[in-house]
Amino acid sequence: MTAKITDKLKKQLAQQIFDEATGTKIGDSDNYYYIAVGRSQDWPTEATPPTPNPVEYDERTFRYDMQSIKAVEAFSFVIPLKDWTSGASYAQFSDNDVGQGTSFYVRTTDNNVYICIRQGKDSNGAGQVSTVKPDHTGTAFPIETDGYAWKFLYTISTADGNSFLTANWMPVKFADSATYSDPTSTYYTQYLVQNAADSGQIVGYRVTAGGSGYTNTDSCTVVGDGINAKARIIVDGTGAIAAVEVGDSANFGETNFTPLANGFGSGYSRANVRITTSGGSNASISPVIAPKDGLGANPINDLRSTALMFNIKPEGNVDGKFVVDNEYRQIGLLRNPLQYNSNSKFTGTAARALSQLNLTTIPSTITFGEDILINGDSNAQSYLDYWNNIKLWYHQNETTGFTPFRAGEVVTVAGYSASTLTVDSISAPEIDVYSGDVLYINNTTDVPREAQGSEDIKLVVKL
Repeated sequence: MTAKITDKLKKQLAQQIFDEATGTKIGDSDNYYYIAVGRSQDWPTEATPPTPNPVEYDERTFRYDMQSIKAVEAFSFVIPLKDWTSGASYAQFSDNDVGQGTSFYVRTTDNNVYICIRQGKDSNGAGQVSTVKPDHTGTAFPIETDGYAWKFLYTISTADGNSFLTANWMPVKFADSATYSDPTSTYYTQYLVQNAADSGQIVGYRVTAGGSGYTNTDSCTVVGDGINAKARIIVDGTGAIAAVEVGDSANFGETNFTPLANGFGSGYSRANVRITTSGGSNASISPVIAPKDGLGANPINDLRSTALMFNIKPEGNVDGKFVVDNEYRQIGLLRNPLQYNSNSKFTGTAARALSQLNLTTIPSTITFGEDILINGDSNAQSYLDYWNNIKLWYHQNETTGFTPFRAGEVVTVAGYSASTLTVDSISAPEIDVYSGDVLYINNTTDVPREAQGSEDIKLVVKL
């Protein structure tokens, strides 16, 4: 038996994570989300990081190498970025497509997002390229001179663009009334579009068989449990039906076109198309019914988003919690880590995940990073992630072993030629790296961190 989960279930699971991450801070009273970075040491083949596997071993080694965590600062549903380009062909919205495989939506240079309601076609019903950039932001469906009709969905705000717009992804959100009913909001126009959406609209038609013997004088009747949907056929030069358009005439999108009365109709959950013809036969047409609440009611549903982006922007050493002058090679999403040696959840904004050797004297300049090792006379060994004054930040993994350092022992640092160093005390990490749920791991090439620098870490979880 063949089975597959639906986009709705994927979206529901993503929505659950999204809802858990909402709140006044970084989570609700039960769930806290953090982005973790780690692994200062080289990969076996540094230029080609290994692909992480969804197994306990990879999760465990990620925890061994963890450096720091920072609370998620912003998060959003996202979809693959599809920019409008003159001369490209775009598909009409269809209820028969999975995900975003077809190019049925676009973002323009104005950061407006549109969904294609009608593809431009020639007199024989053949699809044409788009040459006119849509720029309307209302609830109407103006037909462009290239024959395309676009439904405006929303405008990406500057803030959301900074947090969630990348070369591959763009944000999508629901404009709730509590936040976006203010006319000064960037998302106010989206709010109006959402409120204008009508359920059960037929927003297009698929020709599943063109048949033969038809003419453009033949007519269509939409039969179903809704009202007012209308359609007209376009016949190619061979007498086959090449396309079926919304509306009973070519005036779709013009000022005298009323979508509910003259085209989309409303209230449909089932429908078929009957063709009145004097000589045509064997054509088959399927109505395209919009999402349940109407196209535009929720762009997250319309654009079939099943991915979430989480964003942090650490600057410098993040108040002493992050390594600088070194590198990391792993990024992960962590939920509900615990405070070290405690059963209480960590709820701060950032934390150090590395242990710390406190020395009795301040050493001269120590080189650290990548594969630099600390060696103790107790046979303890670790990677040196950071040095500051009398503090050596370190981590241990399967390569170094897990022999603990002890107070009073003498340690040496690889490449450090001055006198040996004596451990005064050992400070534990601020979090228990073996606690919480690791939800995502990304292996990458080395990312250097500088005291005066900052990163913009965008992490996408796609279901």
